[in-house]
Amino acid sequence: MVGVSKQAAQKAYFKALRRNTDQDINSHHRSELAELDAQQAKLWTVVDKGDVSEKNLIAAINAMNRIHIRRAKLLGLDAPTKLDVSGIYQRGGDDISVERPSWEAILEALPVAEQVRWYEVFQEARRRAEAGDFSQSPIEATVTSGTED
Repeated sequence: MVGVSKQAAQKAYFKALRRNTDQDINSHHRSELAELDAQQAKLWTVVDKGDVSEKNLIAAINAMNRIHIRRAKLLGLDAPTKLDVSGIYQRGGDDISVERPSWEAILEALPVAEQVRWYEVFQEARRRAEAGDFSQSPIEATVTSGTED
């Protein structure tokens, strides 16, 4: 035993790991920026030539534009891209929300005993879904037309 607690050793280890990772990322950024500079310098030699075709000139300018975009992203100069994921996690779709009032009207038209039974069936289904239990047999439900002879 060296006199260093296990927690202190782990903390020092992770701190050193982060420091090395940060250094690696910074050196990678520097090398990427150097490559972009070299590519741009090569393109400038093409653009500066007087006997370049219009097609090659446009291609060189487009390539330089892509280099500028890449450099801005690499340096974090652009505003972060916002992604709206609320539609992905939305429960139900527009179709369901339109149909909901008609389903509620149908449910309310049922006798109270049937409404209670439907409520119990849905509660059981919700409980099973939340528990991830899909191995049980289907939930049995008896539905009548509301009038019995």
